[in-house]
Amino acid sequence: MVTGPSERRHNRNVEDGSTVLGELVNLLLKEVQIPTLQSLPFDTYQKIAANLQDLKAYSYESLEQKIRDTMVEIISSASTFLLEMRQHKIIEQQNTESSSGSLPASPGTSSNAIDYSKLTEEEKYILDAVIEFDKRKNEVSSAVTRGRPKLLDSISKQIRFKSIVVRFLKPIEQFMGVDMKKYGPFQKEDVAILPFENARALMESEHAMEVHIKLQYTGAQ
Repeated sequence: MVTGPSERRHNRNVEDGSTVLGELVNLLLKEVQIPTLQSLPFDTYQKIAANLQDLKAYSYESLEQKIRDTMVEIISSASTFLLEMRQHKIIEQQNTESSSGSLPASPGTSSNAIDYSKLTEEEKYILDAVIEFDKRKNEVSSAVTRGRPKLLDSISKQIRFKSIVVRFLKPIEQFMGVDMKKYGPFQKEDVAILPFENARALMESEHAMEVHIKLQYTGAQ
């Protein structure tokens, strides 16, 4: 029986999905069975995302559609579980480091140090935010317990005058910012730099969403 390009593509996508799912299950089992953080191929999450992109890119019919949807759901749930499980281990280890007063170090320098060679770039991205959170928490706690109100005032000003970029999801009339400046009116899809407190209120009411400005890495010059 001769199969058309669409059917061949579907079969290949399903086969690739089955392969990714099998690898994902093996990684999950290993992570569950062993209490320490396991090494993970650096492209694990990218490979999963690419496979899901391929599976979602085409529409199928009846049974094929159900097979595709079920596979997408299982892979999505398994990958989320893997990420959350690994993050739990990473954060636990990070907390152990913080309580012992040690800093993140290269592999082999401390029994409590996080082995960065076991992390994917995506996991390092999350860990970076965790470390920054701990630094800020310790900074505030230290300022309070050491009786340094001027430092706390400086921290308060940083957040008070912080601005972020937002994209508007709904039209909004002109309003007064916490900095006593007028902003707007804005239309849907307009982009603006707003004081943090005003932006937060707009995001909570689903009138706007934050736009993350990413610096592009260009490599060595």
